[in-house]
Amino acid sequence: GLGKTTFAKAVYNDERVKNHFGLKAWYCVSEPYDALRITKGLLQEIGKFDSKDIHNNLNQLQVKLKESLEGKKFLIVLDDMWNDNYNKWDELRNISVQGDIGSKIIVTTRKESVALMMGKEEISMDNLSTEASWSLFKRHAFENMDLMGHPELEEVGKQIADKCKGLPLALK
Repeated sequence: GLGKTTFAKAVYNDERVKNHFGLKAWYCVSEPYDALRITKGLLQEIGKFDSKDIHNNLNQLQVKLKESLEGKKFLIVLDDMWNDNYNKWDELRNISVQGDIGSKIIVTTRKESVALMMGKEEISMDNLSTEASWSLFKRHAFENMDLMGHPELEEVGKQIADKCKGLPLALK
């Protein structure tokens, strides 16, 4: 609820990003981690998965994915990664070596162990402050309503905002 996916979507959909990368793919990983499912999903995202040619051979699908990415500058988002088993991640990591210089893989996760395993750059997100929480809650709960004449609503609203513990998704 900190906004990891929302932040990644904002980056992914930004016009400058669209113009910078020749190929983009977004895949929600979640649990359980399955390299075959993820590879198929990425192939579908980039339009290279032929449903008539359904095979469950991870190696064949990864070869096809690598060929599809070869020489292209790509952005891949793997959203909500839970797997922190390096050997399993390594099955997918090697696709990145096929891309052109500047290709990127963004991984969103709520597990610090996953972020550490990925190495590279990390953006850490924290809970909102009390003031920012109240501001976000007020904007969504009361829209354009003037709270000046309703101190009881403001008091209850602040209590609710406190219970959300600074999580933007809960506050919305």
